[in-house]
Amino acid sequence: MSSERARQLAASIEAINLEMIQLVRGISEEQWQTQCNDEGDGRSVGVVAHHVAHGHRYSREWLETALSGQDVTVTIDQINDENAEHAATYHDVGRGETVVLLETLGRELGDRVAQLSDEELDRTAFHRGAGREMTVEAFGRVGHRHIAGHLSTIRKTLDLE
Repeated sequence: MSSERARQLAASIEAINLEMIQLVRGISEEQWQTQCNDEGDGRSVGVVAHHVAHGHRYSREWLETALSGQDVTVTIDQINDENAEHAATYHDVGRGETVVLLETLGRELGDRVAQLSDEELDRTAFHRGAGREMTVEAFGRVGHRHIAGHLSTIRKTLDLE
């Protein structure tokens, strides 16, 4: 049976993801192409938003791995390599595709988190990239922080804060 904690975490993920979707839909084409230079990698707003959508998939995978009692073995270097590959592959990504991914993968992540029981939220697994043991709930919060952090970057870049 899902827990109130899980439903609240899922609602927070869904809310911050909706903020990202609304921002993506509401900006101009020029803003979509603007470079987010404060992240140091020259990705455009569009690429960063698309990266967030892809991140939903990784957040869910890490959550499922932790639920199964296995370690999340991805390292910081691997994450950085995947991010660089994503930026190179999706350098001219479209807004429509990004919105669909944000909606679909965000809903899947939120729905999965909402199903968790208190016992499942309290399970732990080692996250190699973080260098520590984490609860399943903490893995869900990583998904939320990923969206929120990049949303903040985009807002700063576009002077929307």
